Amino acid sequence: MKISAETAAILMESIEQNSETFLLTDTEGTIIYANPAFEKITGYTRQEVIGRNPRMLKSGEHPPSFYKEMWETLKAGRRWSGRITNRRKDGAFINEEVRISPVLGPDGKPRYFLVLRHDIAREAQLEAQLSHSQKMESMGLLAGQISHDFNNLLTIIIGSMELIGEDLEKGSVGAKLASEILRSSKETANLIKQLMVFARRQEISPVRTTLNAPLAELKLMLDNLLGKGIKVSYELDKKPAAVKIEPEQLKQAVLNLAVNAKHAMNDNGKIFIKTYTAGPDEAPPSLKHGTYAVLELSDTGPGIPPEVLPRMFEPFFTTKPKGKGTGLGLSTVYGIVNQSGGQIIAANLPKGGAVFTIYFPVAE
Repeated sequence: MKISAETAAILMESIEQNSETFLLTDTEGTIIYANPAFEKITGYTRQEVIGRNPRMLKSGEHPPSFYKEMWETLKAGRRWSGRITNRRKDGAFINEEVRISPVLGPDGKPRYFLVLRHDIAREAQLEAQLSHSQKMESMGLLAGQISHDFNNLLTIIIGSMELIGEDLEKGSVGAKLASEILRSSKETANLIKQLMVFARRQEISPVRTTLNAPLAELKLMLDNLLGKGIKVSYELDKKPAAVKIEPEQLKQAVLNLAVNAKHAMNDNGKIFIKTYTAGPDEAPPSLKHGTYAVLELSDTGPGIPPEVLPRMFEPFFTTKPKGKGTGLGLSTVYGIVNQSGGQIIAANLPKGGAVFTIYFPVAE
């Protein structure tokens, strides 16, 4: 069916103004036409891509078999659709939903390929967020199902060991073993409690406390989590100021920062945790004038690359390889601090290593 020149002009104008990427290639994939949306999404001008093959956008994220199957489908005159990770001119990745339709000639064989590409970065983020939420909910459900029975068993063990310890001669081998079993059981109960708090989604219930108190409770769990290759040193304020925070959420924030430092140091290095009080003239200008309780966590790692530093707390932003991180750890820390009325600042130390400084307003 032939269309009028006016209709053809309207169709062409629609393609030119469309926010979706349109490409027209020959049967070998050589680009004949690209619309302005292609320039905006990929960073390449039309002059740069006309006459070239879309393989210039390859990211290396797909195996050769992926493209082989696609071309076999198209050469057979069938439509192909799927998700492709491509690379922009500046090196950034693009997640796209791609639909390719053969334009058949009178002989029924493909003469051209019409390529429609839709940027699905937002959809991919939402899917990752949903997946993470479902995973955390599953962990919470699993922990909830076993915690009651497990805590009952621990209660029996702790109670029994306390009674046994009373009947044993002090200083004897049996008394020492009973004491060690009792200590380990109580530590295990505390670890289970921490795990439950970490997995469950709870409303914030701020209480009046100091930064030192939650850190003291966290010490055992932190040492076990980080492993022998990471040494943690503490320098806690001798006269800590009172703050209104949710202690369990503060522990989660410190855990996330410590694990992030552990990965940055490749499981071998030192972490320094420090608390102190900053007067009105010592806090950053961005904070409201006043006194702040400060928690500082630094490491001996390579530091934060300058191009990464401004995006440290963005949700889903991660420098880890694909599948190795969700990019939600530091954004979770940022949310916890903000909910408590505080502020977190990331920076590099002059002699190397990263430092995260958290300011909490001192409680009235």
